Amino acid sequence: MNVFQNNGQISQNQSISVIFNHAQEQIQQQHFEIQQMQIERQKTYEKLKKHLEKLNLLVQRMTNQQIVQQVDSKSNICNQQYKYEIQMDQDLELPCYRNRIFQIRLRLVENQKVICNANNILVELQVWTYDSQPKKLSHNNKNQSIYKGCQQTIIKKGYGCLNRIQIKEVSSHFPRGVFQLIVIPIEDGAVVGNESKLHIKKEWVKPLVINDVSIKAKKFSDRHCPYFAKSDGTINLIEQN
Repeated sequence: MNVFQNNGQISQNQSISVIFNHAQEQIQQQHFEIQQMQIERQKTYEKLKKHLEKLNLLVQRMTNQQIVQQVDSKSNICNQQYKYEIQMDQDLELPCYRNRIFQIRLRLVENQKVICNANNILVELQVWTYDSQPKKLSHNNKNQSIYKGCQQTIIKKGYGCLNRIQIKEVSSHFPRGVFQLIVIPIEDGAVVGNESKLHIKKEWVKPLVINDVSIKAKKFSDRHCPYFAKSDGTINLIEQN
């Protein structure tokens, strides 16, 4: 009887030993697999880090290129020769105020004479800064549009109007504390261009550049000191003072 008990005890101990060894092997295998997973994750992290660095460099290059293109675009606007030009049909009272509606009446002229163009010329209002490398503003730091209301209109038969313009950004946050507003032709109805039929191409039309536009936060009647941008976009310094 004792022999059978001893043999049973030995057999049980051997089974436990086998199970223990098997469990240890499984634990070691799992530990090895976890280490391999961590190594792979680290490799993946390093690859993603390198890709992110390359992407940041690409974004920076694209941003710099865009700024250069904008500066070149604005330089071309100011320096190119045009036969026609956009002017304001009435002086613009300044300063304007954030989220307060104002309008800009437009006319198409040649040598100060209104030209009754037959085709529709679509124009767009743009806001530019006075940075050393001027920037065209479209969104604020929260990626929200700085515009509310009208940003585009059509000039036909010599006249157009940007109604209900609202700008949601204060100019004092930017260099010189003022903006440049530019009204630029962006579409001409795909006309070939025929002056005898008054089909005017957008490339023939000088944009309107309105200088030193102040956009203030609030309007106080006792602090409102108006000055005016003239039809060609220049500021009357006498009135400003």
